[in-house]
Amino acid sequence: MKRFNAIVFVCIMLLAFSMGAYAQDSKVQVLNAAQVAKLDLNGKWSGKRMQYSADKKSFVETFQYEFDLKQEGDIITGTSTIISANGDYADMKLEGVLIGNKLHFREYEVNNAIRPAGKIWCYKSGELSFAKDGDNLKLTGATASYMEVYNYPCSGGVTDLAKVDNSNNATTLAAITPGANATVAEENKINVEAFPNPFVDNASITYSLTGDSKVKVEVYDMQGKLISNLFDGNQNAGSYKLDFNAKGISGSGIYIVKLSVNNDVYSSQLVQMR
Repeated sequence: MKRFNAIVFVCIMLLAFSMGAYAQDSKVQVLNAAQVAKLDLNGKWSGKRMQYSADKKSFVETFQYEFDLKQEGDIITGTSTIISANGDYADMKLEGVLIGNKLHFREYEVNNAIRPAGKIWCYKSGELSFAKDGDNLKLTGATASYMEVYNYPCSGGVTDLAKVDNSNNATTLAAITPGANATVAEENKINVEAFPNPFVDNASITYSLTGDSKVKVEVYDMQGKLISNLFDGNQNAGSYKLDFNAKGISGSGIYIVKLSVNNDVYSSQLVQMR
């Protein structure tokens, strides 16, 4: 991949730059799953990667960041490029899958890199939300990062990208009216969580239901392959815990927990130490 010029960013953005801050901006609208399904995600996305401090209370560095994506249905492949202010960079292979209105992705191999002696480029992974920002299509969210071996956690950060050539999505974005049912209302949102995360062999998947629901809980790998069906049936209002055992499963060690509740879909990443 052709290396692009590094940009020195004048300031480090505040932590409120995340999707929570977007919700307060009337110009920015998070898209729902039906809207995301109509998008053309192929091509370049360009923007910033803000790296957290060790305590995750501030940003310590801002990088230029780019995706070059190829979409086949819900499956995403491609490359990423990250460049520091002093010109160090890495080109990496990435893969991902669309779950509901989120892109789950991971970087998994360094194609080419310049880095100081003794330093590594951590692989970035996470779930990114799609948003309409005026005429632009954004891809943004908190993204964890892991060392090249063992999936040992790095400090993580926040990713914010915009599609470079958005002409194929102009009609789709123009049809989205401000305030239209973009996402599940915050008060009705269900958090699906895993503990411990990262884990070794076993993890507990937890979630709470506010009403009686039709529920399905599945675990996928980063190629979109179903790994495990943890539950499929009716559940009453209340809190639930399901066990996931990854012992003997080969692959990247990064999984996606997909929780379907009636007509809504929620998801979260689960990382296995290798």
